[in-house]
Amino acid sequence: VRDAYQRVSGLCTSPGSSDLQWTQLVEGTGWPGMIRLILSAAWQAAFHVHYNRLPVLVHCSHGWDRTSQVPALAQLLLDPHYRTIEGFSTLVEKDFLSFGHPFHTRCGHGEGRNEQGGDEGQLAPIFLQFVDCVFQLVNQFPDYFEFGPRYLLLLSEHIYSCRFGTLLCDCEREREVVAAIRQRTYCVWEYLESVPGLANPTYDGKASGEAGALLMPLPMLLRNVTLWTDRYCMYGAKATVPCVPPTSGRYPPRNTVTCPVMEQPVALHTMRQADDRLRRALDDV
Repeated sequence: VRDAYQRVSGLCTSPGSSDLQWTQLVEGTGWPGMIRLILSAAWQAAFHVHYNRLPVLVHCSHGWDRTSQVPALAQLLLDPHYRTIEGFSTLVEKDFLSFGHPFHTRCGHGEGRNEQGGDEGQLAPIFLQFVDCVFQLVNQFPDYFEFGPRYLLLLSEHIYSCRFGTLLCDCEREREVVAAIRQRTYCVWEYLESVPGLANPTYDGKASGEAGALLMPLPMLLRNVTLWTDRYCMYGAKATVPCVPPTSGRYPPRNTVTCPVMEQPVALHTMRQADDRLRRALDDV
């Protein structure tokens, strides 16, 4: 998982990546294939629970990676409550935080290279991978979710920001007893609720509740898995994310991606404008 993430991150930030072979290069990283495997496992678990009324046992090698990812995604498919903003935070708190997903071990919060006893084998973007899977569902079926892609984008940014104690430490005991995270830090869920524009305006809670389980044909789900360009190409050397031209009449257009640390969408500028800004900045100094 770590190697695939490093490959896709390197591809998206490299100025020398081939545009003509972009799709093949993205698939070659192995990251989209892993997303499909996890979504397939979650879909099969939800299918057996919903249609066959069978209990499903999920367990991976470590017991805290896919063991959290797959059931959480299956519950997103099965229960419309978890597709709300409040329900999604409850789902993460239940299946990742209370279950004991080791955020510190997997994310390496506050540690430099080789500070985990010289072994980086425990570092892996497991929770980010889960958020990517949720993005695939939101991207394909937006009307079924109360939150939108930007909600997930902000959450993914704060997995590694260490600004909030919600996603720190390896277990509940470390958060509550050893570090007293709840008393000393802010909650990421409260922050996300305070940010305007993260809710999906087309979401119909009543219709989603009546629809119940979200079980689409599996080939439809897997064949529409795409690269989360808002996340992985955010700081890329080439223009990948749709931006707003400075003279655009529509502001912002439907496909505009707003930077999480800025209130206004990112706008394209010419080299002359950039040179003028740089010259003015140097004059001010």
